[in-house]
Amino acid sequence: MQKASKVGYIVLLSLLFASIGVAVYAETTVNVLIGNPSAGSVKGYWSGGYWVGEIPITVSNGSPQQTTAYCMNYDKTIRVGTTYPATLAAVADTAEWKAVSYVLTWYNPPEDNDAAAATQVAIWRLLDDGYVKPSWLYESVDNAGNTLAAIANGKDVVRQGDVFEWIEPVATNQSAVMGNPGETITFKAKLTDVDENPRPGVKVIFNSTLRPDDVEFGAAYLYPAVTHTDSNGIAEVTVKVPETIQNGQSIKVKASTKSVWPQMYLDLTDDGRQDLIGIGTTFELTVSTNVCVLAYIMVIPEVPLGTLTAGAACAFAFVFWKKGGRLKKQQLK
Repeated sequence: MQKASKVGYIVLLSLLFASIGVAVYAETTVNVLIGNPSAGSVKGYWSGGYWVGEIPITVSNGSPQQTTAYCMNYDKTIRVGTTYPATLAAVADTAEWKAVSYVLTWYNPPEDNDAAAATQVAIWRLLDDGYVKPSWLYESVDNAGNTLAAIANGKDVVRQGDVFEWIEPVATNQSAVMGNPGETITFKAKLTDVDENPRPGVKVIFNSTLRPDDVEFGAAYLYPAVTHTDSNGIAEVTVKVPETIQNGQSIKVKASTKSVWPQMYLDLTDDGRQDLIGIGTTFELTVSTNVCVLAYIMVIPEVPLGTLTAGAACAFAFVFWKKGGRLKKQQLK
């Protein structure tokens, strides 16, 4: 299989490219104004006189841009209302940063103040093996952050340029497989990096719906709903065809994943101050990727010539990669 053709199997829901930004901002000096978290809409709370959670910041290099950030250093400080010079430093592709990206992808933005505080502590723990709970930090917050760090440890996220594709029982996006009422079918999707190496530890979400009414199946018909790619970059799910399925109905199976990769961080030039992870597209500090692949189960109707009927329908369920980089999508009929 040619590498170029594999790209055709990926459905990109949204992708913010930042390669140009890396070249432009890698050596750029910016100013970072620390906002007052008590006066904004960010989440977190004060613990022993220190803020733990999201921080409102304004980053400027000509035109100011507002965003939120998390601290990187548990044993350093920054002050509200102060502007600090910083450089935009590239993030290394290490296990620590993969785990941090996992937290930012699946647990940010935080649901409430407790979640924001736990996210902050998890980042401290993941980036510093020597982390020791500060005396001013609530025990419950430290415990929550430790739990989150343990969940993210060893995990990874999809990146731009990765290939996400079905490998069993279909091998192209939007293709179909035949199924009988009551039959259980196992689907496998594989994620590889730009060099075709497996990408393990990536969270994959599965769901299935009964067409044409788009009724979503529960755990009795789809398991698991959430899993992680194994050492071979493979995630699998089993789908049971309902006994009561009617002629003319089919099942759509979807596998999806996403990421928020912090490709640049704010390195405050004062060594005694916190470095910051800026969230969002401000100065292209992070790059976001969302991908999914679709497959279908075509039910074999128990009518004369049923197999031929189902086979004809299946023929319209493919996405073809056209020379010149264009996708042509055929609709199911």
